Amino acid sequence: MADIKISSEVRQLVMGGMNAVSNTERGTAYRARIKEPGFELAGKTGTAQVKRISKHERDTRVLKNKERPWKDRDHALFVAFAPVEKPRYAIAVVVEHGGGGSTVAAPIARDIMHETLKRDPSGYRERDGVAGEKGKGRKA
Repeated sequence: MADIKISSEVRQLVMGGMNAVSNTERGTAYRARIKEPGFELAGKTGTAQVKRISKHERDTRVLKNKERPWKDRDHALFVAFAPVEKPRYAIAVVVEHGGGGSTVAAPIARDIMHETLKRDPSGYRERDGVAGEKGKGRKA
């Protein structure tokens, strides 16, 4: 991470926050965490609003995402890196009109990241001494 021009204090703060999002019970992506030791991911959920909420809607009632026409539903976002202790992979998932990042995008990212970690295409577990058996799962 020497190429990133931020202080190690700021980097640790951001990475710690992303770890909390995914690996603490109050985190928005806790339900989409990877439970396998050594494979934990750290992430950030998000939602991109598609349609402006009018003053009339604010004064009366704002429709829930599921109640809106598909074209007006929010986009679901999730970015993550893994493994937490020795980051090797990063992922970003955008689900157009998918709704909330924690319920839609995070589980997709988790599944892709978990499979990537099992296949270990970069050989990081063996090289970096990360938990998990080398060769466990399918080969890439």
